[in-house]
Amino acid sequence: MKMSENNKFISWKSPRLTVSVLTLSAMLLAVDVVFYKIAFGPSYVGFNLGFISTALMGYFLGPWLAGGLEMASDVIGTLLGGGTFAFPFLITAFLGGMVYGMFLHKKEPGIWSIIITNLLLLLPISLLIDTWLVHITYHVAWNVLFWSRLGRNAIDFVIQTILLYVILKAIDRTGLRDRFESRLKNQLNK
Repeated sequence: MKMSENNKFISWKSPRLTVSVLTLSAMLLAVDVVFYKIAFGPSYVGFNLGFISTALMGYFLGPWLAGGLEMASDVIGTLLGGGTFAFPFLITAFLGGMVYGMFLHKKEPGIWSIIITNLLLLLPISLLIDTWLVHITYHVAWNVLFWSRLGRNAIDFVIQTILLYVILKAIDRTGLRDRFESRLKNQLNK
């Protein structure tokens, strides 16, 4: 089955780069860097607000731009935070942004799309790939890391699903994304 732009479940497109898209990208990137720094708990099991800005990137900018912005956020956040940069984490940063973009861009924010998105992010990407990368990079025991992250991901799933549903529904009710996309179409037709 061929995926098209009108696919009801997955979006494979990001908007063309215009001044408006770059401006929104820069604002969401700045918010993302800040939201990922607002964290509670140790870094390998901590809770942060970065999922909100990443979801907004995907919602407004699609999978490719959201994935690229997440990679940029990872690099900038590491440089500003004084941490050690680990290249392999760019893979999961990109995948996280891409998944949000695939399931939220040009879609009405429904509870099932948010549940599916969070399951894809929290199980294979966060729990398996990120846990393995933390284990390999920082030499933390796999068993301890896996079980602590499993508990955190279960809590994150509930919190993130509820918060994203409320936030995206509020944005949807305001028509903000529709106005943004209408503005993009008007700029491209000039």
